[in-house]
Amino acid sequence: MLRKVVDRVRQFRRSEGFKHSVAAPVRLKLHARQRLNKSVFAIEIQENSGFFSVMQMVLFILMHCEEKGLTPRISARGGLYGDAAGEIDWFSTFFESVRPATESISMQKVRTSTVRDLVQLGFRQRYESRLRLRSASELFLSHYRPTAPVVDEVSTICKRLDIGKSTLGVHFRGTDKVIEALTVPWADFCKTVETTLAENPSLTNIFVSSDEQRFIDFFCAWPFKRPVKVAPAKMLANGDLPIHFSGYPGMEIGREALVSSLLLSNCGYLVKTASYLSAWSKIFNPQLPVKLVAPPRPDAFWFPDSQIWAEQDVQVKAA
Repeated sequence: MLRKVVDRVRQFRRSEGFKHSVAAPVRLKLHARQRLNKSVFAIEIQENSGFFSVMQMVLFILMHCEEKGLTPRISARGGLYGDAAGEIDWFSTFFESVRPATESISMQKVRTSTVRDLVQLGFRQRYESRLRLRSASELFLSHYRPTAPVVDEVSTICKRLDIGKSTLGVHFRGTDKVIEALTVPWADFCKTVETTLAENPSLTNIFVSSDEQRFIDFFCAWPFKRPVKVAPAKMLANGDLPIHFSGYPGMEIGREALVSSLLLSNCGYLVKTASYLSAWSKIFNPQLPVKLVAPPRPDAFWFPDSQIWAEQDVQVKAA
């Protein structure tokens, strides 16, 4: 009985509602400070969470700016993906703006607010339910694109591994993701891949990406009737410890995560488990057909996977 009570308390403390309430003073101070900037919303992100969890924060900021007619000025330093000293803006290292700032804005002195958690912005409650895959893609890509070095790296790997429209992209997120998504047995996942290949004969090869070496070994040993190429990831999970908590250099982890997502976005079809990384492949390429094998858990039913699952459910019922 006591254990159940303790588990309930822990679950409540992890809930968005609890964290949102606790962060209220910080949130009020942040928005008051940003109103002094008038036409600019300047945020520096220093969050210790996954790369694409930070990208979710960026997406929410862009929605706020579009709604309020503001110019976003986003940076990200330190955290899991920056340098130890927090001197490098890693977001600007990986993404560049496609909207050059006007002279008046570039000359304007602005006050930048530091954010260490999404709840300090208060945007999930406001914008999560409004997010749709195509409009989110259009919004993000109208503001940012990967930098030239990242694009060149992705292009080189695509040529070397023959990744393109005839490729079935596969992404399996393991380690701590069991907290947020239903577990998918490896054999069941491979059978789903087989079914997808049978339904799409134009797919002539497979590209697999995962954070677990044991899964990759299992997948490559499965008797698929298509050649399998493995993502050139150098940093994988250390046992059950996620990649971003395994002690690897932050900038290298971030670059590898972004490259993996973009490689999957270049495929002709994607089969995946719940994961921000592969879900963002759909943001980078909204035309990409995606099959989500199992949904996120109800308390972690977040965009983009929430919308991928909802759209997939509609298609299945229609069929």
